[in-house]
Amino acid sequence: MEFTAEDIRYQSAIGSDLLARVYRPKGPGPFPAVLEVHGGAWTSGDRFNNVPIAESMAADWIVVLSIDFRMPPDEKYPASVADVNLAIRWLKANAPAFGIETDEVGALGTSSGGQQLLLAVMRPFDERYAALE
Repeated sequence: MEFTAEDIRYQSAIGSDLLARVYRPKGPGPFPAVLEVHGGAWTSGDRFNNVPIAESMAADWIVVLSIDFRMPPDEKYPASVADVNLAIRWLKANAPAFGIETDEVGALGTSSGGQQLLLAVMRPFDERYAALE
């Protein structure tokens, strides 16, 4: 299956833009989607850490949103988890634009990305994590 990959801005509420790479299958959709949160010991990495995984999923008819998020030393906890929380909401809110089936949105986190993702999904209404509009 063919797909496209493009960088987009998903966050600008913090005074600077955060980018994500969208891997989108070519076809009519709607498609399931996955938010991909990279690892890096909470302090390193970017949306390109897991390109082979994202490309493989996109080739199998899954839209993937691989995000950048704020990290130390520039930003401290819970900034990154707030970014993950926002990315989940952003992906669902923008589902029609990407041909996503809104009831079929999942997530994948590798290493510390999985830890941050779990914090965001286990406490979606925690004021620290849901602080961004």
